Amino acid sequence: MRGFAASIGVSLLLFGCASTPPARSIAIDHMIIPAVAEAGGPVAAYAGFDNAGAPDRLLGIECACARSVELHRVVRDAGGGRMETVWPLALPTGRTEVKPPGIPLHFMLIDTNRPFMVGERVPMRLRFERAGTVEVSFEVTTNSQDGWAAWVRK
Repeated sequence: MRGFAASIGVSLLLFGCASTPPARSIAIDHMIIPAVAEAGGPVAAYAGFDNAGAPDRLLGIECACARSVELHRVVRDAGGGRMETVWPLALPTGRTEVKPPGIPLHFMLIDTNRPFMVGERVPMRLRFERAGTVEVSFEVTTNSQDGWAAWVRK
C-alpha cells in the first residue's frame, strides 16, 4: 500500500510540473515611441528582443492608444520606397531589433486616438507564438534615434 501511495504522490508531483507554464525566454527592451502633439495620424514604435530560448514569432501588438499596430517593412525599388505589412516578426534565438530610423522594420500605430508626450509610458500587449502574451510599456521620447541611444532599462 505504501508503494501505491508513493507512486500516486510522484504522479501528482509530475502532473504539477507538466502544467507549470514555461519561463519566458524573451527579454524586451528599447521600447520607444517618438513624441507626437496631435492624435489621428500614424506613429512609429520600436523595440529590441533578446530571445534566450527556441525560435519564436511576435504575432501582433495591441494598444488602446490606436486602432491597430502593424509591422512595416520598408521596400526600396526604382520608383522610391513603399511599406509592406509583414506580420509575424520572426524571433530566432539571439538578438532582433526593430529600431530607428525604421528601415527596414518598424511598428506603426495606426489611427492614434491621443497625443504622446515626452516621458509618459504607453502600455501595450505583445502576443508571441510560444512565449504567450506579455504586457509592456513603451516610453515616449523626444525623437526615436536619441531615445534608442539613451535607453536605460526602467
